[in-house]
Amino acid sequence: MESADPSMALSQELSADSADAVLDGIRLSELADELPVGRSSVFELLKRLAITTSKGPGPDGKGRVAWVSNEQANRLRAAAHAVNSGEKKIADFSAAISTRTPQMKKTPSAPSADSADPTPFLARLEAAEKAVASGLGLTTAEVSWVLGVSPGSSPVTRGGITATRTGKNCWLLAKA
Repeated sequence: MESADPSMALSQELSADSADAVLDGIRLSELADELPVGRSSVFELLKRLAITTSKGPGPDGKGRVAWVSNEQANRLRAAAHAVNSGEKKIADFSAAISTRTPQMKKTPSAPSADSADPTPFLARLEAAEKAVASGLGLTTAEVSWVLGVSPGSSPVTRGGITATRTGKNCWLLAKA
């Protein structure tokens, strides 16, 4: 008998797709238990090998757990054995693109008069003016660039601009 509810049919298709996806793989927790390196090393190797896990059903069919494909598991096993035998260090594997926000280099607080370039300052002023006028939220990194300092607690006022935190990683700028 056909399902009358189209959303039910869609959820059945999606669950069938996710079940197919994990048939060709292994749960990350099982793989980590069998590897000759510690769990933190497993996660570092995942990052260095640019292996992304997929979420699938847990061992009892409930919940969501991390899975890797058989090919990814084999790559991880080979890397873990190379690290354990001393052939390679974890740092020898090419690092994946970092997901961390890069730290901005600190500029000298008082640049010499010869090298003072007003262009970056004017760009920040223009960006602040546009953010105030549009009312769009900015990320913490964007607010840091506009204000010239990292905002700590909300609200932060600097140079006639007040940044108010409205959510996680979202700030609104207004004239003070």
